[in-house]
Amino acid sequence: MSAEIVRLADSQIPPAAATLARAFHDDPLMIYAVPDAVERTRLLPDVYARMIRFGVLTGEVYVTAGALEGVALWLPPNAKWTRENIEASGMHETATLIGNDAYQRYREVVGREWQARERDMTDACWYLFLLGVEPDRQRRGLGGALMRPVLERADKERVACYLETENQRNVAFYLKQGFEMIVNGEEAGGSGVRFWTFRRTPKR
Repeated sequence: MSAEIVRLADSQIPPAAATLARAFHDDPLMIYAVPDAVERTRLLPDVYARMIRFGVLTGEVYVTAGALEGVALWLPPNAKWTRENIEASGMHETATLIGNDAYQRYREVVGREWQARERDMTDACWYLFLLGVEPDRQRRGLGGALMRPVLERADKERVACYLETENQRNVAFYLKQGFEMIVNGEEAGGSGVRFWTFRRTPKR
């Protein structure tokens, strides 16, 4: 499928967040953090809006042109998780938004992933923070198209890329995009949530 990919406009943050909320509604990490499906439907759009605003401030966010059917949020090499950008995006209010217990469950998993990233990815890289496609538009090539602008730039600039997923069904997709697996289904603490990490070396 050929899709035109463009940079996110500020006015598209709400619909982009809604797309990610639907894409990740049944994601193992989100189910673990917010077990109630009705609560996930209510809370996730605001959670992802804050992440997208952080991406706009710190990295690059890409969406499908026209009908917004997918979102890719990349953080560039040496991106800084500064307090200024975290507060400006509203991400510092996530615990208040979803509740402290849910936030601690979320942190339990992403904290373990962060440790793996710090351990395994010591050189500068593009980090795929989020990639999501509308559920009824998945498996049509949109995910690969959304990744392509940064993958092509990373190849040109000879920079690696890195990502993680908590969904095993994504493993084959990322391998197809030229990534190599590093962590294979490791459980994050006692959460029961498994995660996979991937590195993509620049292609000639």
